[in-house]
Order: sequence, then structure tokens, then C-alpha cells
Amino acid sequence: MPYAHEIRVTWGDCDPAKIVYTGRIPGFALDAINAWWEHHLGSGWFQMELDHNLGTPFVHMSLDFRAPITPRHRLICQVAPVRLGDSAITFRVQGLQNGVLCFEGTFVCVFVVADRFTKQSAPARSAH
Repeated sequence: MPYAHEIRVTWGDCDPAKIVYTGRIPGFALDAINAWWEHHLGSGWFQMELDHNLGTPFVHMSLDFRAPITPRHRLICQVAPVRLGDSAITFRVQGLQNGVLCFEGTFVCVFVVADRFTKQSAPARSAH
């Protein structure tokens, strides 16, 4: 079951065509992934990095755009992990407004020891 994260799209997110500036869309997806971590582990990237010495830098992102995003409706980003490897996790993010699929993407991050930036295995849930 995907986790749903709501984003309030504002006028400042838009370009002269009155739709969301393309560069904002990856940021919306990353906000939603951070919210997924908070929902499932109780802490997001900031706490993971500083309190648990766990980094999750991204090694791949891909996005497909399906429909324009505007400030007219809330953007609901549905986040679901689709693959957990030994040292990486892959998320699928779908952004919908008013029931219309606006974008979908794949985001892969690896687990590292934050202060050394060295690869590590995926941590057990109990570690956080």
C-alpha cells in the first residue's frame, strides 16, 4: 500500500505557462520520500544522517510527465518501495492531482555510513 503525502502547490512553484516549473517536480517527489521515511521509521533524512550516521544518497532518478501540475488542487504523492537490495532501496513515486496522474518516477538511493560516505547494508528497522 503506497504512502500518500500531500503537497500544497503554490503560485511560486509555477512558470510563465502557469503550470509547475519542471525543476520543482523532483523536489516534490523527494519531499514525499522523506515523509515516507518519517512515517515508517519515525525520522527523516536529517535525523537519519545526524542521529544515526545513516546516509541515503541518490544514485538514480527518472521521471515521466503525464499531465500538468497547477496550484488548483493538492498534489498527492504516493510513495512505495519497490525493491530493497543489500545496500540500496528503490522507490516509486506517483504524483496525482484531482485523481489525474501527473508524474511517475523511480528513485534509487544507497545506504552509506554518513560520516565516512562508505557503503553499508540496509539497516534493520529496529536501528531507528
